[in-house]
Amino acid sequence: MADKTIALRLDKDLYDRIAEDASRENRSVNNYIVTKLSDTVPTNNLEQRQIVGSVVKGDKINMANDLIEVKGIYYRYDLLANDAVNKMGNYQVIKANGNILTIQELKSEK
Repeated sequence: MADKTIALRLDKDLYDRIAEDASRENRSVNNYIVTKLSDTVPTNNLEQRQIVGSVVKGDKINMANDLIEVKGIYYRYDLLANDAVNKMGNYQVIKANGNILTIQELKSEK
């Protein structure tokens, strides 16, 4: 799909806040805005409908290949906290971007 260019008017205060956050995340202002919009505007793909929200056992995550098996399908994954995978833990899929899932470990209540 070809990229589309649009003109966008922002007041100076909003632009400065966006630029500061983008810099903190080591991103361009454009990439920051596109990422925020992508996170906000829902898509209607299979992953959004069927995969996001799923809970996966840690033993279904292959750290050597950076793959996770969810409902019989293998995806690449990003671990939200960038910790090592706890094979005994449970993980929830919190976001899907193409074939890459963002997962977060569920903390067990004791």
